[in-house]
Amino acid sequence: MKHRILILDDEQSLIKWLSYALEQKGYDVFATTEPKTALQALREKKYNLVISDIRMPDIDGFTFLKKVRKIYPDIPVIFITAYGSMESAVNALRDKASDYILKPFGIDELLLRIRANIVKPVEASCQTIGKSKQIRDVLDMVKRIANTETTVLILGESGTGKELIAREIHNISKRSGNKFVTISCAALPETLLESELFGYKKGAFTGAAADKKGLFCVADNGTFFLDEIGDAPTTIQMKLLRLLEEKEIVPLGSTKPIRVNVRLVSASNKNLMDEVRKGRFREDLYYRLNVIPIVLPPLRQRREDIPLLAEHFLKLVCIREGLGERKLLKTALEGLKRRDWPGNIRELRHVIERAAILSDSFYIKAEHLGVPTSGSRKRLDELQEAEIQRVLGECSGNVSKAAKILGVGRATLYRRLGSQRKKPLKPRKKRKR
Repeated sequence: MKHRILILDDEQSLIKWLSYALEQKGYDVFATTEPKTALQALREKKYNLVISDIRMPDIDGFTFLKKVRKIYPDIPVIFITAYGSMESAVNALRDKASDYILKPFGIDELLLRIRANIVKPVEASCQTIGKSKQIRDVLDMVKRIANTETTVLILGESGTGKELIAREIHNISKRSGNKFVTISCAALPETLLESELFGYKKGAFTGAAADKKGLFCVADNGTFFLDEIGDAPTTIQMKLLRLLEEKEIVPLGSTKPIRVNVRLVSASNKNLMDEVRKGRFREDLYYRLNVIPIVLPPLRQRREDIPLLAEHFLKLVCIREGLGERKLLKTALEGLKRRDWPGNIRELRHVIERAAILSDSFYIKAEHLGVPTSGSRKRLDELQEAEIQRVLGECSGNVSKAAKILGVGRATLYRRLGSQRKKPLKPRKKRKR
């Protein structure tokens, strides 16, 4: 049975894009720009998830959420918000939203959030696609530690999928029925980060007109993913140490501690031990965070996984953009494996998406991807016989057309075909009209 998703946003173009993309992924979607229509639809049918903008002209997302909760107390609600409105997203979590996503976002990211909120455990993410020993070791570690209560530190270069692994830990843990809250220490200035994490009391500072619950309280009984922990200011580091040691926090302007039960998963693309030596990171906090380290390998160290990831991303972009089926030639896959990918999985995904969108060919070749090749003859030698025959079949035996698709010269392809046959290749007969 298809999962039903309701979308509310005042941008007609956005809801059209989201509706098409989610329907292509097999979801049953109802989308509207009218809050009253959305609420009526919720009363008439059972929905599995709601996606709503926060800022709308007729009603704000928080008021809409309260009305939704009267109809479906437990339905997952994902809020859409602009990057500059991080505080709105934080407030959404306090008001019992399930998750939020920042504009601009890609459909892959939204699909990840949807699966995380509808289905537990979440389906395999792109980070878990692969057959290399490195990724198998990571996934084995995830399974072994998911149901423990120990802190986890995920280390790896930018773009290796640290948040995806953190979500995977949450989604197969006993905390999966509760919230997964995430925030980046590099995304907010120190004062705002502190108040968002720990909350504050009325009058704690200018503008604090009422008590505000911190995100650690929002994540109570769930998992808190603290990204870019290496950028956490000293004041935050001290409070995190207390959280880990005492299982409690103290809001700004208060002297009374609050007990919280969260599992902390943190991540960094920095060498935290180097930060400790330079005096920028507390040594005691480092050892409390680094109980279970998970090191994500860069893509250049798991090259055998690149073809699987590339084909996965190609399939996703073709569905999202309505491109129909596309095929990566073997020479293109080999070229992808030769690159070092400093941006890791994120960079690979962007390269595949760009090639699929800009190419008007069924076959994605090395030149579409901007990856190195090893010369026409070598490319031809690397082609599998089945691939050559498939291209020939689709070209109705037209060697010139097939050679162009395969990225080799016509004479080279003739020689290759001639060497595989006992008899020389005969030219095709023209059809009688």
